[in-house]
Amino acid sequence: MPATPAQPSAAPPITAQLQPSTAPTAASTQPSIAIPTPTAQPTPTPDPAEPIPIPEDVAFTQITAGKTHACGLRENGAIVCWGRDPESLGSLDAPADIAFTQITAGLDFACGLRQDATIACWGNNSHGQASPPQGSFAEIAAGKRHVCAIPISQRSQSAPPKLICWGRLLQNGAETLPMDARLSDIQSGVSSTCGLTPQADMACVSIKIQTRLTEITPGPFTQLSVGIGHICALRQDGSAHCQGNNYSRQSTPPPTKFAQIAAGWHHACGITRASRIECWGSGRAGAPGERLAAPDGEFVAISIGWRNSCARRPNGRAACWHTPDHLYVDDTPIGVAEAFGGAKFGYPVDILPWQSDGSAIVYRKGIITAHYDRPDAPSPHTILDLVDAVVCCPDESGMLSAALDPQFDEFPFLYVWYSAVLDNALGEGMPGFGARLSRFRVNRGAAIKSSELVILEEHMSSLVHLGGAVRFGADGMLYLGIGDGYSAHQAQAFDSLRGKIIRIDVRGANAAQPYRIPPDNPFADNLDARPEIWAYGMRNPWRMDFVPKSPDSLLVADVGAFLREEVSIATAGANLGWPLCEADICEESLDPALAATLTSPAVAYGRSLGCAIVGGVAVPWMSNGFIFGDVCSRRVWLLERDGPSQDWRMREIANLSGQGRSILSFGLGADGSVYALMRNGPILRLYPDLIE
Repeated sequence: MPATPAQPSAAPPITAQLQPSTAPTAASTQPSIAIPTPTAQPTPTPDPAEPIPIPEDVAFTQITAGKTHACGLRENGAIVCWGRDPESLGSLDAPADIAFTQITAGLDFACGLRQDATIACWGNNSHGQASPPQGSFAEIAAGKRHVCAIPISQRSQSAPPKLICWGRLLQNGAETLPMDARLSDIQSGVSSTCGLTPQADMACVSIKIQTRLTEITPGPFTQLSVGIGHICALRQDGSAHCQGNNYSRQSTPPPTKFAQIAAGWHHACGITRASRIECWGSGRAGAPGERLAAPDGEFVAISIGWRNSCARRPNGRAACWHTPDHLYVDDTPIGVAEAFGGAKFGYPVDILPWQSDGSAIVYRKGIITAHYDRPDAPSPHTILDLVDAVVCCPDESGMLSAALDPQFDEFPFLYVWYSAVLDNALGEGMPGFGARLSRFRVNRGAAIKSSELVILEEHMSSLVHLGGAVRFGADGMLYLGIGDGYSAHQAQAFDSLRGKIIRIDVRGANAAQPYRIPPDNPFADNLDARPEIWAYGMRNPWRMDFVPKSPDSLLVADVGAFLREEVSIATAGANLGWPLCEADICEESLDPALAATLTSPAVAYGRSLGCAIVGGVAVPWMSNGFIFGDVCSRRVWLLERDGPSQDWRMREIANLSGQGRSILSFGLGADGSVYALMRNGPILRLYPDLIE
């Protein structure tokens, strides 16, 4: 799936590592603190469909908000949690017999700092984020799926400054990150943790690349908050400063003077000096300028967990609200309507024509179902169920794409690309994660699971950047886009299929020879390269399609890192540049002779328009049109030739904000209509008869 995290570079050696533990050992040095026994406030295990309401008549000294849950700290040190725990991960199950001094919530977990300076965490532990290290700490800050803490030893000016962090992107349990300056008031986001230096400057460290301070913003500041892709901080005069993503104007604060500030996903909020809540940005990406509806009254503190916001009144009572699902209405030059009766789909990732007038919808969890977009539609039915074989859904894993044989009537085969545990991924008899391309025979409207023929497997060092567009060309060959597996150098390595588009001949495939190498592949005769490679130098080619009037050229939407998103035209032997270039921005030290051999993108855009590109489908009703969108801004563009110059240009044709959480993919219906797949929303039909 499209991914926004930047590619890590080689990390410096970690100077020390702590073993995860939930309690100190006898040898630990602990401060002498009297620990009162708090009044037990057990949180019952909720029905995911029935949220636990905010406790009435309960006063809190702190509150913290996650994605769908929140927790409050009582004066006696007890923690009470409320909201939803839709995956039954235990995010509401705070310890009831421990006294705490600080609480912090991540996406679907939370942590607390005990009165004896040790840490307890609860909730989702898929990346070890709920397994805190042993030791004594002064502050903690939970991000999306990681936590950082300041050791109590930092109170000594003679101790070298450092952070202890654990969770996602930290592969060895808790790791010590040496710092250039001592931090306080730390806050964590998706992959970074920020704090205030002794000089009151704002400093951030990247958890991805585990550097020292990666960015320092001069202050002086009094408080800061890290959101999803942007950071906000308060200056001493109460004015707000924000930096980072600004596609919904979340980094454009009003001139109001604030006493406290909090950053979320597409928005931020502050407590004014009049104790009122004022917000800016949008509840949905791409809807700039919306003022978010917050409760009336006076407040003293606020916490934002993406779209879930909570604030504390002067009497300690909590109030929470969800940012509204704004629909950004604009004069769009294309018709948009809900398809398949307006039914909502959870996580559809691909769609392809099925039989005469149906659509096969690929779900990330490992199921393909048949649906019909007409009033008298029959009930959906399952085409293929691979849930027990598909690895889903850490990171970007799952069933990612499918395609029918172009001569389906004669060769009724379904090809599927999905993540799985590969028996020999790490060597003979050594299993590991990877991705698999398999073929299934279809009979009477369903794929025969036992007919699976494994065509190709590729080991992945992580479950990020798997790519995954399975497409057939007019030449009958199978083309597959494979991501770099979060290892950037693989995109330029000829002994690997990662970061590549491969081209193989699957006609007549069998267990002894699952595919053949087309003799005209650009590296078919190169003994130093994998002969399957057709084009290379890609980060995460999530979706691609053939140029309608150039069947030997592919339009590839490649997800960028920090700076740019791109659509490129891939031809045989083309090098699209990653990681030497990110779209049209290349390394300053790049050899000019090498730069001249790279394929420049047809179009590229920066963070003002979105955060992760979603390609894309060639539209049959345009001579050279390619429709694509963006995960965050939910804008949709048409890539087309610009008149006599024949240069490519992108033209915005729709904004799908308010229709679902994000755009996941595009595909064609049997009648040539374009479908936009939305996460947790309806599938949308883009009508060609209304195009300008």
